[in-house]
Amino acid sequence: MALSEGYSTLEFLLSEAPGQRSRSSGVLLSGQNLSAGAVLGRITKAVAAAPVPVIAGTGTGAMTALTFGPAVRTGSYVITLLATGATAAFSVDTPGGEILPNGAVGTAYVSPHISFLISSAGTMTIADSYTVVVTEGGTPVLVGTGTGVFSGVSIGPDAQNGAYRIQLLATSATGEFEVIAPLGRKLRRGQVATPYTSSHVNFTLANGGTMTIGDASHIIVAAGSGKFAAVTPTTFDGRDVAAAVLIAATDATSADQRVALISSDAEVSAAVLSWGTLTTAQKSYATTQLADRGILAS
Repeated sequence: MALSEGYSTLEFLLSEAPGQRSRSSGVLLSGQNLSAGAVLGRITKAVAAAPVPVIAGTGTGAMTALTFGPAVRTGSYVITLLATGATAAFSVDTPGGEILPNGAVGTAYVSPHISFLISSAGTMTIADSYTVVVTEGGTPVLVGTGTGVFSGVSIGPDAQNGAYRIQLLATSATGEFEVIAPLGRKLRRGQVATPYTSSHVNFTLANGGTMTIGDASHIIVAAGSGKFAAVTPTTFDGRDVAAAVLIAATDATSADQRVALISSDAEVSAAVLSWGTLTTAQKSYATTQLADRGILAS
């Protein structure tokens, strides 16, 4: 029986910068078993969704105009009233524990993370709160009187961090909708019950009752986990961009694993790198991407 042996730790490395400038650490995403020299991408984007929350407490204020900026992350944003009153101040905490600037009831709140308006509708009570839960892989919810259902949501190579707004332009089971990218560009229009494809987002909005003009939803592209995975040119969450080389063979089949990486200012042997199933053309493009980070493969 013939046996094959993978490349050993750092066998691919020809030279590196002094000190630790060429090296960094990271987390290898679970579900992978990779050899030393594996070319990796870093997950920088995540498709997510978030419904408009209702108030928790004794007040009856309503949140409207909820949207998301380029810094949006998955997890829970907690908005808490700091006083009792129709124009009470509120605090905003991010999923990572960052405290954003305070806002006030009745005044539009705008930030790179989330934006919204809380309107007084009765007694606005200190400690009342809203929790905006941004869920990775969550299903967008249509806001309005319609009950259409989204499916098949994915992102393409031109996806921008933030919120893609999908808004119905007609009251019809097969009506048109417009798609507006986070930076304000209007993409081509789509049609209910017909798969929508673009270089930004892809999805199907199925008719689910009365599909009403003005009904809208958001597909959120949030910041990714930052974990590493084998470079995959057709998965556009960041792993399509070669960003580092794995120093030692690592089995992350069952759980995420901490790993050491060559991430900049180094020369490596292309022949000793592990490219997975990449084609010759894909390898060439990934080599260019590594060079952009100062990793020269020859």
